[in-house]
Amino acid sequence: MNTIATNNWDVANQRYLAAALATVRNALERHIARLRGAAEVEVEEQQTLQQSLDESASAMPAPSALAKLCVAFDLSPFERDVLLLCAGMELDGSFAALCAAAQGRSWDEGNGATGRCTGTPYPTFSLALAALPGGHWDALTPSAPLRHWRLIVVGTGNALTLSPLRIDERVLHYLAGASHLDERLAGIITPLVAVDDLAPSQRVLAERLAAAWSPLAGTSRRTFLPTRGEAHAMPIVQLCGEDVAGKHAIAAVACDALGLKLSSMPADALPTVPGELEALTRLWEREAALSESALLLDGDELDRADAVRTGAITRLMMQMNGPLIISGRERYHLPQRQLRPIITFDVRKPSVSEQRSAWQSALSGVKLNGHVEGLVSQFNLSASAMTTWPSALSRWPIGMTWYCQRCKDSSSVKSRRMCGGAPRCTKPGESVVEVREGWVSARCLRAQAALVRHWRRRCWRTSCGSTSIASICRRS
Repeated sequence: MNTIATNNWDVANQRYLAAALATVRNALERHIARLRGAAEVEVEEQQTLQQSLDESASAMPAPSALAKLCVAFDLSPFERDVLLLCAGMELDGSFAALCAAAQGRSWDEGNGATGRCTGTPYPTFSLALAALPGGHWDALTPSAPLRHWRLIVVGTGNALTLSPLRIDERVLHYLAGASHLDERLAGIITPLVAVDDLAPSQRVLAERLAAAWSPLAGTSRRTFLPTRGEAHAMPIVQLCGEDVAGKHAIAAVACDALGLKLSSMPADALPTVPGELEALTRLWEREAALSESALLLDGDELDRADAVRTGAITRLMMQMNGPLIISGRERYHLPQRQLRPIITFDVRKPSVSEQRSAWQSALSGVKLNGHVEGLVSQFNLSASAMTTWPSALSRWPIGMTWYCQRCKDSSSVKSRRMCGGAPRCTKPGESVVEVREGWVSARCLRAQAALVRHWRRRCWRTSCGSTSIASICRRS
């Protein structure tokens, strides 16, 4: 959505929300009139308000935030009006006086500011049932959407129906068109974006993942939350293998194809206390519904011997109702009582031919001297690594002749892994490499961690006894 379209939607959404609040305000005014024995507001005024609401809805370039929220959480018209009643307290200054008067009290705003108010200037379930049309008792229950999804917060009071009601801050901002990550998830959730450098074999997996979810993606319930009382039909997806970056890229590309956002959560951030885990799960499910997001649970660094953490992952997989992707080096096996289907994809790093093409593309501006095959044989990297390292790799001696650290024997790129040689910085005092051709270094760089680990695996305890990799010096 471009900037102009976004601005138009923001204006139209504000107009629609104001029209919806006006209908609830009118319901309060009519209830107050009945309490005072006065004539109700003219029917023509109600029709005018409804016509204004319909016109605002038809002028929306895309569904309003209120309309999407009602569809996502399956709100009844009464539950929608209760939510608007609570939102009106934050967005319309007249609602406090109306709520007090509708409950048989007077509201002096000046006294309220000094703490001497004796009225009831806040919404309650009792007021909602009495003033709003279509009231039904089951909307008050903890399993109903308003309280289950914590769209509203019930304050303390002597009775449930007399306790003050308040709209959740995240939901309030969403209705107003200011969508943001719930602050209670900040530091836990990390957004992921789709990449363009996915290898062909991995792109096929992304398409298969998208196809597994696409039947539900085409429905009007874009958040994939199950209807109350129904089981969730969307399968859990497991991505297994050693290529962590590849798995994240596959998930991001698949979600992007479905019009979903993707966020990552580390598995070690999951609470191990069942009650806390249930609260976090429900909070994320609500966030996923509001932002149309999927969750990637990153368990690649998790110790599978940690029974407490793996148990938390199992409970999450059994409780989660939103789109869920599990990333791990090994498969997770759920109890047989788990009814939600699971699909597993084994993710491998790009093939030799794919890596060859990726190296040629990433180092297109570097003189390779025909040594691409040496790079492919030396490194088994992910597609993202081969595209994010060209600037660093272009400053290394690629396909050159150099000397081993210990045996001082000259070796080529192809044979150096058998000799134990490793690239060293050419800074004075550190130089053990004699470059014969093609040195393309403007300055020394610090090697990236994954590349260093790869060299260490190559050079550790080799035939000539080399047991370390040379450090790469730092220069500004």
